[in-house]
Amino acid sequence: MKYALNEAKIYADITDGIAILINSETGIYYGMNSFASDVYKNLTEGVSTDDILAAANNMPGVPANFADTLNEFVAKLVEKGILLEAGEGSSTASLDAAAAKESDFVLEFNEFNDAQELLLADPIHEVKEEEGWTPETSSLNPDKEDVARREAKIDR
Repeated sequence: MKYALNEAKIYADITDGIAILINSETGIYYGMNSFASDVYKNLTEGVSTDDILAAANNMPGVPANFADTLNEFVAKLVEKGILLEAGEGSSTASLDAAAAKESDFVLEFNEFNDAQELLLADPIHEVKEEEGWTPETSSLNPDKEDVARREAKIDR
């Protein structure tokens, strides 16, 4: 099976070999260890799970149950709406053997909701393509006392 990133609602980046993904609809973000990030990257590039499994099976120390581990990892990504089934893509898996060995072939996937309110409060969610950012008047809090308090902070 081949997959692609659900770009309609997931923002993703891999920095220093670690994937960070944010669900723009829920404000939940996800992190992975370096080996899981490597597998995730292959998946989003359209490499099939069979090709990823074959590449992993060629590495020394791969556990006998790695196929189950990979299938569970992919199922979580699909369940969370991160990956969608796709038809085309590359067929050559490129896995980092050092990352696999360092993590003992564990595909660590963590979910965090500690910044959920902050991520959902981001005004980018209010941007309309044809109008730009036009917040609701109530969100601006036009209370005169509140405005005076904010202006006093600016004057400091």
